[in-house]
This record gives sequence, structure tokens and C-alpha cells, in this order.
Amino acid sequence: MNYQELIHSPIFPSQVISLAQKAAHNNVPVFIQGERGTEKELVAKIIHYTGDWKFYRFYKIDCKTQTEDSFRGEFTRVFRENNFGTIPATVYLREIGELGQSCQSRLSDLIEDGFLQNGAESKVIKNLRFISSSSGNLKEKVTQGKFSEDLYHRISTLSVYLPTLRDRVEEISTIAQYILEEYSKKMKISKVEISDNILKLFQNYWWPGNLRELEQVIIRSAMFSEGKDLTERDLLFETENESESFVTFLKKADSKLAESKPQGFPSEQNTNILSLFLIELVHRIKNPLVSVKTFTQLLREKFNDAEFREHFYKIVTEDIGKIDSVLNHLLTYIKINTPIEKKDTVHFILEEILRRHEGQLQDRNIKIFKKFEKDLPETTVHEEQLRYILDALLQYVLPSVPPNGSIGFLTKSLDPRTEAAEANKSHKKNGRYIEILIIFTGYKKPVEQFESVLGIPALQKEEAVELELRLVKEIIQKNQGMMRFEVNEKKPRTIVSLRFPIERRRLIYYQPEAVS
Repeated sequence: MNYQELIHSPIFPSQVISLAQKAAHNNVPVFIQGERGTEKELVAKIIHYTGDWKFYRFYKIDCKTQTEDSFRGEFTRVFRENNFGTIPATVYLREIGELGQSCQSRLSDLIEDGFLQNGAESKVIKNLRFISSSSGNLKEKVTQGKFSEDLYHRISTLSVYLPTLRDRVEEISTIAQYILEEYSKKMKISKVEISDNILKLFQNYWWPGNLRELEQVIIRSAMFSEGKDLTERDLLFETENESESFVTFLKKADSKLAESKPQGFPSEQNTNILSLFLIELVHRIKNPLVSVKTFTQLLREKFNDAEFREHFYKIVTEDIGKIDSVLNHLLTYIKINTPIEKKDTVHFILEEILRRHEGQLQDRNIKIFKKFEKDLPETTVHEEQLRYILDALLQYVLPSVPPNGSIGFLTKSLDPRTEAAEANKSHKKNGRYIEILIIFTGYKKPVEQFESVLGIPALQKEEAVELELRLVKEIIQKNQGMMRFEVNEKKPRTIVSLRFPIERRRLIYYQPEAVS
């Protein structure tokens, strides 16, 4: 990575770059504060690789995972590699606020005196420069007694605060365009433009993952884009477990009014838009609170009267804490008061399973064809059971498909009243059902293996796959479903048909808590 180019890029504000350049040409301890995703480690590397020590080693120690022994071991390794200080080195302490008390004490001695005690052996270490970072409010941890005040002052000779993307709304367009241009060169794609509509969407989103999330959205969208420019359709490419993602924001913002609602039932679109507005509003209030609290901490040192100083700080921080608590309760209220309708579960699980077996499919050059019914209803089968059923069937199918063969997946909803007289009675009882067809080239020998699934004794019942299929059949039957095989040896081709009752209720779920 060219860190000199990053200095002149729009990724970081000019005031951050100015501080980084000053830090690059001396070895004073630097403390970098910023929310997750603000690229604190990248700033640390800019400081190291654009300064006087760029030809020496850069060590990263993740303080979140350190015990007292592992922490001592990390530094022992550093000291040996830089010959106990004869070779300069930079040590980057990621999430330093997570260090235990004993580790904090050792680190304080090391930074202040270059003194390391390792059992009975003691060493004096020189030529180490320390860069630390924290996503949490380290000064607040000092106040709570969770972090050493002495160590805090030692690591923060020079402090760099990284603002969130929510504080840089006017810069988001320039940042997004820069990211796309840079990765277009790396990925050898021609698209280097983003429409005004997309840029407006970027500016309206609150970016809890900050720069890292913006970069992920742009790179992923660019990879799957088929046109010359980045479009709204490209942004809707989604991976699993992204309930808090930018994709979810787009879907909510673009949701349509339901065709019919019970009288008095609030509009889902209006509810979503209001929730998005409130969430963004909460974040816009929270960010200035952090700034006010930081300013209060700095201002406290200006008072000569120690008693008044502590009283002033206590009053302000308590009030800020009350406001923050109210905002957190509001976020919880928004979450529990804004259920998300469960949709396309079957398709989601099918796509997830196909991704899991993607390597095997590619190795054998097996083509996948999909024809999914739009807005396929939900089934009464629990999604974990459905995942097990479909995964077991795909593992059964794969060995049967020859290299360069194909597997097709088709989904549809059916009404038993339009079906033949032999339609399963359990389906009639539930009204409607969905069907999942798995069609693949090839078939398994002996055919008795298929028959055993249908209840006819097989010659090779001991096979693990065969046993799993019988378990699959049992799960399907307990859920009032049906599984049927149709083998055509002449083509050759096999069709597996799965039918499950449709869930008549409206299924909802709630957004999980954001992971910090």
C-alpha cells in the first residue's frame, strides 16, 4: 500500500493527516481514538511508514486477546527480533483499553523507563515507539477506575481523534468516488462513476461501520456490477447475516406500501422511514455528546481549584450520561417497535447452502440453474430444519452429478384444489403449500437407495448418506410435508420434489443488537 498517496487522499480529514505527519517524524507515543471502522490501524501505519522509521519493523499487538503471559510473550518476541533495542521498531497496541491491570502496569514502566521485568531477569529497552488505539472512550475508563490514569497520560503525548462518517456527510461523495477509482484499478474493472442518487443514499445512511463499511459496500457492489457505472441495483447485492447493513437500509428506504392493510394498521413504509429517521437522529445527537464530554475532560484541567474541577466534571458527565441513557432506551424502543417481516427464507437458505458447496461445484464444473418464484410464501417448517433438509439432499445429489453436469432449483407455491386427486391430505388441511424441485443430471445406483427413502427396504442401509436421508424423510413427515423421487435412467435425470405447508401467519423478527 502506498501510504504517501493516502496522505493526499480524501480518506482522512486534513487535520488528522496534519497530526499524523507531525507524529511520523518523531517517536513520541501517539494515541488514536475513533469508532470501529474509522481505520485507526491505517493511521498508525501512515505514521510509521511515512516517517523516519519506515524502514524498520511495525508490530501489531491486539490487546483484546492478551493475558498477562501472552502479553509478556509478545514483547519478548519484539525485543529479540529488534535485538533488545539496537534496531528501532514501532509497536501498535490495538484496543489498548482492553488490557488488564497487571499488563497496564508493565506497559507503563516500559514506556516511561524502557524497563522490562521478565521473572528474575530485567532488561532496559530503547528505540521503541508506541502507537495505541481505542474504539471506546478511554478517558471515561480512567474515571471509572478501569484504566490506569498514569498509563493514559504516557500513551497520549499526541492524540489523534478520527471522526465518524456521520460527522463527514459533505465528504462522503468524494471518499466514495476515491474508493471506487482505487479498487477499479486493482480489480481491473472500468466502472469509475457513481450516480447522484447513490451518493445521496450514501449521505443519508448513518454508517455504523464507518469507512470500513463504506469500502465494503462499494467494493462488493463493483465486483457484482455488470454495467459501466455503479447503480442502485448493484448496491442490493447482499451476504448472509446483514440485518444491520447498508443493504437493509436500502430495502427499508425503498419498501412499498402493502396492497391492503387492516383498518388502523400503520403503514409499514411510513413506520420504517420514521424508524430510520429516529435512528439517524439518535446517532447525530450521540456524536456531539462525545465531543462535549471530551472537551469537558480537557477543560477540567484548566481549573486551579481541585474541588471545583471535580464537581464541574461530575455534573457535566452525569448529565451527558443521562442523555446517553435516554438515547439508548430510544434505540431499544425503535428496535422492538419495528418488526421486520420474514421473507424469502427458502431462497436465502438455498443460496447459503450453494455458497457453502461452491468450491466442490467449481472443481467439477457443475452448472447451477435457478428459477425462483417471486415473493415465495414462508413455510411452517423451521428454518434450521429446512437448512438441514436441503443441505443433506445436496450432499446426496452431488456425487451423482457427473463433471460438467448441472443441478437446477425451482420453487413455486401451489394450491391443492388445482392439483390431482392424489394430492396429500395434510396439504389440503393447510390450504396451500410450496414446492421445491431439485433436478440434476445423473442418478444413483442402485435405484433401491431411492426406494428406501420411500419406505422400501434397501440393500445398503448402512451407508451414512442413506441413513441421513431417512432422517430427512422423518423430519419432513413430522412437518406434514412430502418428499418424492423421480428417476429417468434414459436421459439420465433425477427429480427430487419437496412439498411443505405454507405458513398462514405473518412471520416477523426483530433486529439483533449491533455488535461493537
